[in-house]
Amino acid sequence: MRRLTARETILAGAAALTLLGAATWRWATPRLAEWRELRRAREAQLARQREYRHIAGARAGLEERYAALRQKLPVYPPDRDVTAELLRMLERIANEQGVTLLRRDAAKERASDDLREQAIACQWEGDLPQLVRLLFALQTGEGLLDVSQLTVGPAPGGARLRGTFTVEFAYIRGKPTPTAPAPAAAPRE
Repeated sequence: MRRLTARETILAGAAALTLLGAATWRWATPRLAEWRELRRAREAQLARQREYRHIAGARAGLEERYAALRQKLPVYPPDRDVTAELLRMLERIANEQGVTLLRRDAAKERASDDLREQAIACQWEGDLPQLVRLLFALQTGEGLLDVSQLTVGPAPGGARLRGTFTVEFAYIRGKPTPTAPAPAAAPRE
């Protein structure tokens, strides 16, 4: 049997290392993508955990804010239809500010436990100062009102403006809760 020369041994070793490198590359390339994806998923999971810890730490403050907001909400009996009342209130506020409501479309009431929300889409016409006063009155007025999806454009043939907005009304269904319980009378003996 013939012995390999030093040059042939080096070439065989280089060929073996090249084959080993190619096999490793072929095996590792798909794994690198998997490892990158696992690292991204782990970083996202750690970010979610930090967020959850932050939310859990802020829970007491959030519950206090929620209780304070619930105190501001009007309470209506469960069997009472409040759509007409909300439409009248919206019309009254708009008239006080000089804005004409051309159309009002009430959406169906959405419920979450005893908390309710109803949206009313309105088409309006008025001047810019009147619109600003209306939006301010709705945001600072009675109950919890939120204006969303506001559009503004010129009205046909004049200096007035016309557009649409949606008002979200939040309220509670149930029996009104007294603000402070009345002190119990002392029994007479």
